[in-house]
Amino acid sequence: MQRNRDWWSATLWTRAKRTSATWAGVASAICWMAAALYSPRAEATDRPFTYTYGSDVLFAGLFELEPWTTVRAGRDNFFVQLDHRLEFEFGLSRRLQTAWYLNFSAVNQDVVNQDGSIQRASEFHWTGISWEWKYKLFDSLADPIGVGLYFEPAYGPTEASLEFKLIFDKRIGDFYAAFNAVAEQEWNFEHPGPAQRELGIEFDLGLTYFIVPQLAAGIEVRNHNEFPAGSGWEHSALFLGPVISYLPGKWWATLSVLPQLPALKKNESGSTFILDAHERINARLIFGVHL
Repeated sequence: MQRNRDWWSATLWTRAKRTSATWAGVASAICWMAAALYSPRAEATDRPFTYTYGSDVLFAGLFELEPWTTVRAGRDNFFVQLDHRLEFEFGLSRRLQTAWYLNFSAVNQDVVNQDGSIQRASEFHWTGISWEWKYKLFDSLADPIGVGLYFEPAYGPTEASLEFKLIFDKRIGDFYAAFNAVAEQEWNFEHPGPAQRELGIEFDLGLTYFIVPQLAAGIEVRNHNEFPAGSGWEHSALFLGPVISYLPGKWWATLSVLPQLPALKKNESGSTFILDAHERINARLIFGVHL
């Protein structure tokens, strides 16, 4: 009788352990799948800034569609330009992503004729295609600092360029910061003769705070420097303004509005603002849709 009781006790204990292990395995699997499906990092490239890039890349096999619109307004004469980009982004591995851009531009501006009269002119034109490559060296959460490398060649009817970015970023709690050092070599062949070369050096900084997981607000700073071939350092324009991003899950949207501040280095005109190559205000809106 005692042997039967011991046998039943051992049997029940074994079944209990097996059942417990089974449910633990099921629970672990469910938690892992939920994290993969609903974690904000599963999509990887929600952007809290529009000019400053983060080091994150899309997971392998994921697609994202991103329409951009940049408004540039205010020069010496009336000037409004809308730059449109349609980006198709694709994750290649856990560290590498690529993207294609279709670029368009619409301009409405006052043009000074040879007789000194001013005429309002508008045009819409195709500005070319771009091919982005981004590689993540270190992660902004798992590592002490996130680091990424970025390369983008572009070609259009009147110009070509090669752009390089060195990306640093860090997420600490609800705070996120990113910094980019950018170099862009441009060739302009709009006019007959040898192409005009120009080097652009830019520094971008973004600081934001996640008020809730789906909403972040902060500031963005942009410093652009131009070095035309044979002319040295021409000017250093500075922009600073607010940025807000909404990241509900399957899509996201980010808006930056950056007024121009007094120049760090004035151009030959000696003006406080750089209004021949830049505008009084830049605003950029980017939508992202995870496909």
